[in-house]
Amino acid sequence: MRILLACKEMIAFERAAIMALSSTLKRDGHEVKAVVIKSAEPLTSMKMVKDKVGKEGLENPDGVFKIVSNFQPQVIGYSVMTGEHYDILDLNRRLKNSFNFISVMGGPHPTFNNQVIEEDGIDAICTGEGDNSFPEFIRRIESGEDYWLTETFHTKHNQKIYRNPLGKLISDLNELPFPDRQVLYDADPNLANIGNKSFITARGCPFKCTYCFNNQYNGNYKGLGQILRTRSPELVIEEIERVKDDFPLDNVTFNDDIFILRPNGWIKKFAKLYKRKIGLPFNITARPSVVKKEDIKTLKDCGLTYVWLGIECGDEEIANKVFMRTTSNETILKVAKWFHENNVKIIALNIMGLPVDNPFEVDLRTIDLNLKIKPALFSCGLLYPFPGTAIAKIAIESGHFTEDDNTVYLESNKHSSMLTFKSEKEKMMVENAQKLGGIVVEFPFLRPFVRFLCSLPLTNFYHLLFYIHLGYCHKIRLNPPKIRNITKELPVFWSYFRTLLRKT
Repeated sequence: MRILLACKEMIAFERAAIMALSSTLKRDGHEVKAVVIKSAEPLTSMKMVKDKVGKEGLENPDGVFKIVSNFQPQVIGYSVMTGEHYDILDLNRRLKNSFNFISVMGGPHPTFNNQVIEEDGIDAICTGEGDNSFPEFIRRIESGEDYWLTETFHTKHNQKIYRNPLGKLISDLNELPFPDRQVLYDADPNLANIGNKSFITARGCPFKCTYCFNNQYNGNYKGLGQILRTRSPELVIEEIERVKDDFPLDNVTFNDDIFILRPNGWIKKFAKLYKRKIGLPFNITARPSVVKKEDIKTLKDCGLTYVWLGIECGDEEIANKVFMRTTSNETILKVAKWFHENNVKIIALNIMGLPVDNPFEVDLRTIDLNLKIKPALFSCGLLYPFPGTAIAKIAIESGHFTEDDNTVYLESNKHSSMLTFKSEKEKMMVENAQKLGGIVVEFPFLRPFVRFLCSLPLTNFYHLLFYIHLGYCHKIRLNPPKIRNITKELPVFWSYFRTLLRKT
């Protein structure tokens, strides 16, 4: 069968779901193509979303229509995050008016918003892990079987909606084929030219952070398999070797929920193989509560250059009560010191604009903790109470959020807050703190002036500074391009930067 996989553009980021699904579908003999959808006007405010309903939202819809017309897919599968679904639903409805195909929506949005199956033009949704269920769905369509009864799928058939239970989680990730990067690079050649590429070595996270979908996801899959699953070091290394042979590769990103949480002996075996066969700088994710000093030394020795470290909030009481972080600031500072001692740079992951009585004061304490951590990059987004997260319930109960049919979600948490605050001034100060936080941590002498700076109505200007600083840290400080690739990478990142500027 001919299957088109579609997703919205993500800045310098590879869609793992597209690559994974394409590889399993091709393994079964299907013809697969991908398309990356771009918005003409990124959705950066609630008003824009509301005003956009019923209007043209895509940058080049003719390009998408041309691909569909030439390829004539029998199935179109959309990988969708909440906030992206407005454009996807609009595009799908217009495609349905011109072409005959079965539309499938997968990803976080339909997983936690399964009522999207009721939307006009959507034939099926995948509500969980799709590596086995999606190929099975396709197999049933091809063979004329009852595809509407496929596990993990909610499906329309004969004007009836079939809501099927989840299938079991894949127990052995080693059985999966390597992700099909070429299908995504054909759709977006810019991704192929970027020297930093991402890999996944494991799935699942056992922690219950309220802002994360994993909490609800794990609950959905209770009794259906082990949540935390890890690929063998040998297969991870083999995949990286293949990518290194076929595409530009200067830096490796391990895009796991928590890379450093591994079975006994895994890290040592991985480090030995990586140092001998790959030898490139790499970065990982880590949660302070599970970091071991000896693991940092081991990983540094084989190429670790920086770590994405979950800080979340500088107010320890709020962090543990609202986020269920269950980690002390003392532990965070201790772990940060270990990374510094091993010359490993830190990207500190933070969240501002919390559903509490004094959000701006809490944000100031987050800045203060980061000043002590001294990260190479203070990375910060505004809290979004996405469906399926415990924080959404907390925000509703505290009166900071209302979730109903009129609720709209943005594609990025870097623009404006979804929460309700005591006043527009408080909202502005929270949003400004999020945009200025990285600048203040970079230049500590600005700390005494933060309250004043955040009180100024300069949010758009601060947003511009935010992206300039973010781009500098990522492309110069953390992932500098190799001389041989600079002619390829700089035009790509200039294009991405212009896209980001449109969002200010």
